[in-house]
Amino acid sequence: MHVSTFFHLGVALLFGTTHAAWAQTPTWPAHPVHMLVANTAGSSPDVLARFLAPRLSDVWKQPVVVDNRAGAGGIVAAEALAKAPAEGYTLLVGADGPTTILPNLLPSLPYDARTDLVPVVSLGAIDFVLVANPRTGFRTLRDFTSAAKAKPGHYNYASAGNGSPQQLGMELLKQRAGIHVTHIPYRGGPLGMQDVIAGQVDLMFIAVGPALPHIRSGRLTALAVGGEGRHALLPDVPTVAESYAGFKSGTWFGLFAPAKTPQAVVDTIGAAVAPILRTPAVRAELAAQGIESTGDLQPKFARQVAAEYERYAQIVNASGIKAD
Repeated sequence: MHVSTFFHLGVALLFGTTHAAWAQTPTWPAHPVHMLVANTAGSSPDVLARFLAPRLSDVWKQPVVVDNRAGAGGIVAAEALAKAPAEGYTLLVGADGPTTILPNLLPSLPYDARTDLVPVVSLGAIDFVLVANPRTGFRTLRDFTSAAKAKPGHYNYASAGNGSPQQLGMELLKQRAGIHVTHIPYRGGPLGMQDVIAGQVDLMFIAVGPALPHIRSGRLTALAVGGEGRHALLPDVPTVAESYAGFKSGTWFGLFAPAKTPQAVVDTIGAAVAPILRTPAVRAELAAQGIESTGDLQPKFARQVAAEYERYAQIVNASGIKAD
């Protein structure tokens, strides 16, 4: 056989071996995935992350590690994601705070929420409920707004902090109802709720899940829910929207990746997460905790994030809210 024939045969064998090796190379993920959570353990985002992690590990055949990076209203975790390699191995279970609210409140952040973070798939949503201490005598939303109009500045409300979704919800209600109540920020919703229960503060918007046992025990009075429709766990409580059309107050959660993460990886992540969240058993389990699972893929979720950014911009501009 001619030398050149051996040469071409060798090249063909080498190419074939190399091609086979590429074909056998594991696709994404090839090593553990880290899921950052911008909240403390036990929070709704943490619950979602720890709910998804073992199920995604089963699908991807790789560990999915939950890493709580609470701090600065979610800025710490969002910054960590923005600086992570754009390979899909670091993800963020983020909420509206660091992605759509704080960018409208703070002139400078260590990341650009609209260019450094890529929405991947929505995870869930929570409706807020407006609760009052029973000693206020409020039984309905109208009771509250009427009293607040009669005594501007006399009543106060708690929130999870300056720039929190709870504060933005009340500020929107103040705009729509034409009332003035005083804001008292806390370091987290549960702390504020405890002072409403104790009678130190008059009322607040709070997630349905943690408020529910106190509503059922009579320690809090539910005046109205902030969702677009009545809540399954509080079917007899009217929505704020029944009095003020288009009103909504709540929070949502989604999975984000660093900018420039390959689209194929983004699609792979969404394709694994969405079916988990859409199964009836999972939806029922999360609903019992006050979380509506969603699982909207990137195009729809990205539109939601963009719309929320603009919605909060309008509320902030109209109210003149300033962050700490």
